[in-house]
Amino acid sequence: MTARAPLPLSGTVPAAVADRVLLQVGHRRAARYRGRIDTSSSGLVLTGDGALTKAVQLREDGFDAALLVDEACYRVAAASEEAPFPSLDNGPAPLFGDPLEHLMLAHLAFADLALTPTGYLHAGATGALEAAAARVTRLGDPRVVFTVPVDASWLHPGPVEYLAEVLHRIAGPKAVLVGGRPDARGGAAGLARLLELVPGVGALRTGLGAFGGLARGAGFTAFGGDASMRHTVPPTSASTQAASGGGPGSPAVLFPELMDFFLGLTLAKRFDGEAPTCSCEECKGERLDRFTSMAQQIPAAGHNASSLMVWVRQLRAVDAADRAAWWQQQCRRALDSSAVWNARIQQLPGFTASPDLSAWAELPAHRAAQHTG
Repeated sequence: MTARAPLPLSGTVPAAVADRVLLQVGHRRAARYRGRIDTSSSGLVLTGDGALTKAVQLREDGFDAALLVDEACYRVAAASEEAPFPSLDNGPAPLFGDPLEHLMLAHLAFADLALTPTGYLHAGATGALEAAAARVTRLGDPRVVFTVPVDASWLHPGPVEYLAEVLHRIAGPKAVLVGGRPDARGGAAGLARLLELVPGVGALRTGLGAFGGLARGAGFTAFGGDASMRHTVPPTSASTQAASGGGPGSPAVLFPELMDFFLGLTLAKRFDGEAPTCSCEECKGERLDRFTSMAQQIPAAGHNASSLMVWVRQLRAVDAADRAAWWQQQCRRALDSSAVWNARIQQLPGFTASPDLSAWAELPAHRAAQHTG
């Protein structure tokens, strides 16, 4: 195995990920997406237990885009003041040195940066947040991202200002993941407020917020390749969720014009033989109603990733100061397109706009904060 040398840094946002919308995927599904990543503007966040091993394999196979590893311990354990990094603090210690440093160096051998294994921060867990920040400060490695998986309530007025105060103490890169079930309007407004207070923070494991965040001053973001990667849940919820009785009969497909995902079978039914064509690198002019069985999972993933890369390139082509207004315009256009398509197909329930899309369309635009990157 050949270790990968970390790329040079630029300010508080590392150059390897600065101004990128990464694609966050379960590590077992990495092969579906790696060929559709725009290496100049995106990359992968491999997620879950086993993600580091997959990162090693990808690098050995020649994958050279930006790469992060998120082992997602926040899905199974909460942070506490005594154990802010539960996967380390509750496990066997190395014979010498700091266990956090050992793990981060293992990640840095193959990933561009290392994400701290911070436990989930429930509402009001200020002691755990302070303890995690203190450990990262002592480590003092600018290649380590202080990763902060917070309950949605941390983005409310009051807690978000406190969160921003703590994040300001960290000289190196930092990123947030939002857990629980935030209301869409409050979640978008809270993320925008955090980025106003701490420009340059990353936003991981999100959906439309990946683009809305970058438009409003985030240093880097990650869009979830499937629904489970576009949010996280508290560890108590994750451990008690019942296994679903069977899955969908077709893959989730991004309808770019409406900026939302729909099951392939749903699209075929709605279009009723009059589906639009798609010009993405996967589809190359084919129609969007062809993903009607799970046998099309891989081409559907390719379509989704390729379409997202178009958005990434479009957003990055806009001047930073104008991105928030541009993104709001795209969201409003998608809402208008929903009404147009519903009038065209004359079906009930038709295409329903997602709460996230409505939230970003309604959030007032402003000049994005500048950050070094």
